[in-house]
Amino acid sequence: MNRLIALPCLLLAACETTTDPAEGGFFSGVFGITTGAYDERIETAEADVAAAEARNEALAAQIRSSESELAQLKLKILQQRDSIGGGDAATAARIDQVLNSNPTGSTPEARLAALQRSIADARALSADLARLSG
Repeated sequence: MNRLIALPCLLLAACETTTDPAEGGFFSGVFGITTGAYDERIETAEADVAAAEARNEALAAQIRSSESELAQLKLKILQQRDSIGGGDAATAARIDQVLNSNPTGSTPEARLAALQRSIADARALSADLARLSG
């Protein structure tokens, strides 16, 4: 009789359990439900989603702010260009390049980086135009 009880216990003890429902079988499922491991996994996943959403919202806000700053710089450059009469050919080409830039990116991070580069170029051009007009 002891052998009949010992064999199933030995077989159950040999079963590897996991908290991943995609990898587990029946016993892992029972283990995950009874220990709360599945609930912990759900809570962790939900926290990860919330963090990603917050990060995306922050990136979107930075992108909007950068787009606004770039638009303001372009307007300032237009005004500066008009005050100096366009300048020489190299300056005119540089002005056209900055005014016609349309920074893009395949990800929000890449778009933000492209916007920041365009803003840096526009600031440098604006500073150069200010020296030319002064």
